Amino acid sequence: MKRSKGSVSRTNWATQMFLRRGSVGEENPGYIIPGHAMDTTTLVLANVLLFALCTTVVLINTRIVGGMRSALWFAGANLCRGVSMLLVGVDWLHLEPSRFSEMASALLSMFGVVLLHRAFAEMLERRPILQGIQLGLLGATTIISLYLMIFPSTLTLPSSLLFGSLAIQYGLISFLVGRFSTEDVGPVGWLTSLILGLYTAIFLVRLVYSLEMRWPGDPATSSGLAHLWLTACLMTTAATTFGFMSMSTARLRMELMWRAQVDDLTGLLNRWALKRMALKEIQRCRRNNSSLAVVMMDLDGLKLVNDTKGHSCGDVVLQAVAGILQETIRMDDSVARMGGDEFCVLLPETSMQEALVVAERLRAEIEDLVVRYRGETVGTRASLGVASSDLSGLDWQNLVDDSDAALYRAKREGKNRVIAAAVLVVEDPKTRWSQRPDEA
Repeated sequence: MKRSKGSVSRTNWATQMFLRRGSVGEENPGYIIPGHAMDTTTLVLANVLLFALCTTVVLINTRIVGGMRSALWFAGANLCRGVSMLLVGVDWLHLEPSRFSEMASALLSMFGVVLLHRAFAEMLERRPILQGIQLGLLGATTIISLYLMIFPSTLTLPSSLLFGSLAIQYGLISFLVGRFSTEDVGPVGWLTSLILGLYTAIFLVRLVYSLEMRWPGDPATSSGLAHLWLTACLMTTAATTFGFMSMSTARLRMELMWRAQVDDLTGLLNRWALKRMALKEIQRCRRNNSSLAVVMMDLDGLKLVNDTKGHSCGDVVLQAVAGILQETIRMDDSVARMGGDEFCVLLPETSMQEALVVAERLRAEIEDLVVRYRGETVGTRASLGVASSDLSGLDWQNLVDDSDAALYRAKREGKNRVIAAAVLVVEDPKTRWSQRPDEA
């Protein structure tokens, strides 16, 4: 059937958006290929079912894991995009007049992409890029859709605006994912960014065709492009969902690993994480034939602070002491809260003499520490025990046991002092270094 010039003017947003094969009633432009109607509808339904499946999987995963707002944004994006495609891709779901379907589809498409951008930004812990432009495009689409619903247009400008807006939106998402994918999600993030970039290119191609009024055109060409676009949409949706879930899983895994290694109150390493760090340092010291020192520290009088001023005050003191420890040690050193008011400092490539200097500096810093809590001044002291691999050997348990024994010796000898788990001649009489009695 030959297409007349007047039939071009009847091209609507739905035809431009999905190249439907079988428009309703008199709006059929006449270039339909009946043999392809089922194929196009099948592809549309396959896309919608994939959107629904992705939404369900993400919501179930969020229900099990909990707390992932980005997953809710992603589920909302899939829901909007799926309904948008369904409204104009399946004839028996059209709203009458057809302008209503076109307007709703355009708005849901734009809103879905805005939600998709928000989902990736939330997951990557970044703010959305150029959010003002995104909302501006959404607002423009809304205004034009409402205008065309009341005053139908015969121009191809609305479809060009929609394709251009979607291309910009997907381009921003692609840049966001590629730019801010960290090492823990790097390969998957970069692949997802590439896929979103290809989807952006598809919309740019559709924009060019709509501007040149070449789409729809020849029936065979239009049919092929329709199937190509729907197939590309199916593949990119699956790949984007896989990328999002893989990136979310990687981020969750890193967060769980971090929580498993860090003390919630002080932000220091916990006992388990320090042991792992120590075992690695012991292997390195064996290869390099170097020394390793351990400083065990316990706060004096924290129980009294908890009993008289409350545990919240004690928590503030612990956090202040943790800050002192982090500021005083070197970058290669490690510090952990072993539990309660006990801390441990790991000093790689450090002799006993150097470790005692560090321990004395820590004792002095903590003695000078003044904590203000609800208008009151709270002070604290610390007792420290030091052990070195020079005498305890490169064995983690021996180092912990020896430094712990030296610590409790410091407690028994009057607190607020540093005790070495080995004989050491001290030249400075002002320091409070001592030695174990069995080594004297």
